[in-house]
Amino acid sequence: MYRGRGRTTRGGRPFYRGGYSDQSSNPDYGMSESRGRRSPWSGSRHSNHENAAVYRPRMPLPVGSGLRGQNDTLETQGTSDALSHCSSSMGLNPSVEGEKIELSLVEVTESCAVSLLHHDLSHNVNISGSVDKSEPSQERSPPQSSSGIDDLNQVKCQAVIEPFDICLPKIGTPVMLKPSLLVKNREKRNEIKRSAEGQIGNVLRPGMVLLKKYLSLGDQVKIVRACRALGLGSGGFYQPGYRDGAKLHLKMMCLGKNWDPETGNYGDLRPIDRAVPPGIPREFFQLVEKVIKDSHSLVQLKTKASHVEHILPSMKPNICIVNFYSASGRLGLHQDKDESPESLHKGLPVISFSIGDAAEFLYSDQREVDKAEKVELESGDVLVFGGSSRHIFHGVTAIKQKTAPGSLLEETNLRPGRLNLTFREY
Repeated sequence: MYRGRGRTTRGGRPFYRGGYSDQSSNPDYGMSESRGRRSPWSGSRHSNHENAAVYRPRMPLPVGSGLRGQNDTLETQGTSDALSHCSSSMGLNPSVEGEKIELSLVEVTESCAVSLLHHDLSHNVNISGSVDKSEPSQERSPPQSSSGIDDLNQVKCQAVIEPFDICLPKIGTPVMLKPSLLVKNREKRNEIKRSAEGQIGNVLRPGMVLLKKYLSLGDQVKIVRACRALGLGSGGFYQPGYRDGAKLHLKMMCLGKNWDPETGNYGDLRPIDRAVPPGIPREFFQLVEKVIKDSHSLVQLKTKASHVEHILPSMKPNICIVNFYSASGRLGLHQDKDESPESLHKGLPVISFSIGDAAEFLYSDQREVDKAEKVELESGDVLVFGGSSRHIFHGVTAIKQKTAPGSLLEETNLRPGRLNLTFREY
């Protein structure tokens, strides 16, 4: 017999060879059940099986609608009434055997399913068909506020920062050889000579001053120890990166305000771990104030200008970015232009301290390495650029290894590399 053609038994259910049909397992589910006539699924108004009582859903019924699978028993009177009302309103005669209610889908459309859903939801029928008017459904999760989601994302985004020590640990006998007495005496004589004759400085260009060997050995030791203590605490040294995932070839710590390399913005918290930046030590303020005063004196001496403030403005720093470059550390040409528009418009200078190994420093009006000028920044050097030189491109191309003063290493056990502090006013 042709699979699409079946016989109808007295009970009204279609019969195929092998037993009663089950559309969920019938491979011809959805095809015409009688040759030459359209099936109920195709929208025909006639069928050979008007008394068929098999409920065949087109789509999965909604959870909580009170309806179960086809030919299942509906145990609630409210649901039975709903089915009877829906079928009678459409001119159908459902057959009831015991407690079983079966409907034919010959004339059942989606409107009937909507009516059933509305009726069952009004009686709060759960998935087993029983009526529950007292307790709401426990399957729905409570809505989560946007602030709760933000807090959850904030916790997930907080990273664990491993402390970075800029000084090597002193374990056992130090491997580093102590500088000879001759080297110590030479460094002390040079320091006394600089103090008696004044600092050796150069005006590299208008608004740009280099003070050679400006920081004494004692000042450098104090700076290293202060940075080490701050760097091991909350908001200390970490390896910053950009939005694309690239990492800078240095360790960074911000004092006063945090600077985010990904956004270029300043803030009161570090986004990566929500840490508060440490404050700027008082001794640092005193050194910056002295640097500005001596830079003005040098500019006036070299240029004979009467108003040095017009060439190199004064400033009171509230930001200090501390970078530690390892032996392979570097920083490409860039501009420091993330401060406030007022600070940039006035040309308030950036003041840079160099401690440890020497570095090759490039600066230019354009972002081209070939056209940039080069200067070597040694331990104790201070570089100042402001006024018309405030927006220069600058960067570090290389760190010269084993060039740090031996006495500094002896006192601090500073790692190989360069410690750099840049002060600015936001």
